[in-house]
Amino acid sequence: MLSEKKKEINIISNFRVITALGFLITTYFTFTNQQFIFGAVPFLVIFVALVQKHARHFKEKTHLENLLKINQEEGKAVTGDSSGFTNGSEFIDPHHPYSHDLDIFGDGSLFQSINRCNTIHGKKRMADRLGGALLEADDIKANQEAAKELCDKTDFRHHFQAAGLEIGEQPHDKDELLEWLKVPSILYSKPWFRILLIILPAATLLSIGVTFFIIEVRPFAILLALLQWAILGLYIKRINIFHEYISRKKNILEKYAHLLQFLQNEKFTSPLLKDLSVRAKEADVKVKSLASLVSTFNARLNAMTNLFVNSLLMFDLQCVYRLEKWKHENSSNLKSWLDVISEAEVLCSLGTFSFNHPSFNYPVIETELIVEAKEMGHPLINEKECVDNDILIDRNRSVVIITGANMAGKSTFLRSIGVNLILALNGAVVCAKSFRCPIIQMRSGMRTADSLKDHQSYFYAELNRLKTIMDELRLKKPLFILLDEILKGTNSTDKQLGSIALVKQLVLHPCIAIIATHDLALGELEKNHAGQIRNFCFEATIENDQLSFDYKLKPGLAQKMNATYLMKKMGIIPPD
Repeated sequence: MLSEKKKEINIISNFRVITALGFLITTYFTFTNQQFIFGAVPFLVIFVALVQKHARHFKEKTHLENLLKINQEEGKAVTGDSSGFTNGSEFIDPHHPYSHDLDIFGDGSLFQSINRCNTIHGKKRMADRLGGALLEADDIKANQEAAKELCDKTDFRHHFQAAGLEIGEQPHDKDELLEWLKVPSILYSKPWFRILLIILPAATLLSIGVTFFIIEVRPFAILLALLQWAILGLYIKRINIFHEYISRKKNILEKYAHLLQFLQNEKFTSPLLKDLSVRAKEADVKVKSLASLVSTFNARLNAMTNLFVNSLLMFDLQCVYRLEKWKHENSSNLKSWLDVISEAEVLCSLGTFSFNHPSFNYPVIETELIVEAKEMGHPLINEKECVDNDILIDRNRSVVIITGANMAGKSTFLRSIGVNLILALNGAVVCAKSFRCPIIQMRSGMRTADSLKDHQSYFYAELNRLKTIMDELRLKKPLFILLDEILKGTNSTDKQLGSIALVKQLVLHPCIAIIATHDLALGELEKNHAGQIRNFCFEATIENDQLSFDYKLKPGLAQKMNATYLMKKMGIIPPD
């Protein structure tokens, strides 16, 4: 189809050249024989039609090229390679409550795997959702229903995504457009101007018409034309600024309208998508009309057109008045209309993620403080290599201590349950046979970063992170907490005492906490807090002088560590 479209464009281009030559030749002969004008006019009409047709076909070719690119990249994504999609690195924040620890943004991130938004605000909305903007239970259910429906609408998703790739949006386009809505009116606030814009052009055109029959009226017609320029002169500086600001938004408005058109033309059954489609229908008409007004206003850039229409029709003032009228009637709705696009992009992303992971399932949102997962894995690990685990944590068994050797799977397990919780609270499928969780804020301490800018050491940064968590818990705020090796920046005795004291505090507050550690002393807490604290582990196996892991979560404390074995194996220390 793409190759056929390219052939059609080449044919149209060739015919356009031929008609242009025909027009030039017939125009040349018109100077010697005026009858050739009857040949020049058809050539001109055909040429204009071919230019318009070429523009349409070129847009279609671009769309087909984008569709081809999307299909190629999605083919890779199904196998686990999402490198062709934007990674959201602009949203990386080492001090975020959990996103840096869980690889939400950056290369190989959750954002790169799930995001299919192409507008700047669509990507920001997706980043905000993954970064902790919690939905209500009903909203999560509505997102799940929409994602299920879009999972089966591959053609729509790809066409909508391809249209998004065509948008060519600049970072501040939408913000500047919304800012324009707040600019005070130049003309619309003056009711008498509406009458002037009708009467003066009508009088000018009438006087010019009368001039053909009564020559004495000519000075009056000229006077009226000059009067139009005089009035324009009073406002010309503000009009030039107005035009300079809004003229650059024509293309982006047309692209927004194009996306809205795809959305309103599709038939949906889920309530959320039906609502977006209805809003898109109204938005499409209004945004197109704004784009048309801006396009008309841009005609002033042609000097001859500018001279003619401003002498007869008060053209610049007419355009400003109509744009300000549009702004007055629609300013309260424009942001909502454009938000339809970014919300639809997020839902298409969820639908694509579901399509790419047919073995994943939708979670159940609970009202009680419980997280239960069966056959749960990490959604970004290749399914053939991923090892599944089960876990159950609730209010009465709220703290889990996970011990194990280096590389046994402790950190990966923490990230698995954290990333799946994020997916669940966004209405997406999760990498589990079943998954239950409440609507809860997440906090983590796994990769706490130091900060030269804030003169803050790694250890002090970790203490600040823990303090923030405890402050929130003392305010009775339920939290889901993931901690990996607490207090790494101090000596082993101090680390052990501090870690034990922290765990004892956690059981007093409304939270679910999973703590990964090498310190087996934390496992002793289970004896004195029966039911509230439980021990699990990941074990290593050394057989025939070979180290191996099964990455399966088991009850109890780890019995085998591997640091000394690995140091001997690598020649760092001598063998026994």
